[in-house]
Amino acid sequence: MKKSLSLLLGASLLFIMTGCDKKEETQESKMTYKLSTAEVYEQMCAKCHGKNAEGNTEKKGPALNDQTIQELRLGITDIKMGGSGGHSSGTEHEVMEHNMKKIIEKGMDYDTDAMAQYIHDNFNKK
Repeated sequence: MKKSLSLLLGASLLFIMTGCDKKEETQESKMTYKLSTAEVYEQMCAKCHGKNAEGNTEKKGPALNDQTIQELRLGITDIKMGGSGGHSSGTEHEVMEHNMKKIIEKGMDYDTDAMAQYIHDNFNKK
């Protein structure tokens, strides 16, 4: 009896946890953006980070094509969240934070994980 009860309890817990995950995925997948990640990169990010994420020293935009997916996610999320993660600092951070606000004002908001994945998949030279 104890074994059956334990199995039933374990199965119920697994079912509940799986149901919660699906609910979160559904809420996240409902988020839609005006432009694709590629369009946002081409129209906004490439100006400072380069067409192939190679960087632009003239605009002080660092290269992104040499970063791991984790570094990209952390950096992009940090900038979009206003620098709360401490990943960026100083004047360049303030410029990018200002640029991020302008990007959103122009209706070019984007998912940070999707942007990191796009940059990594399309431009990473490693």
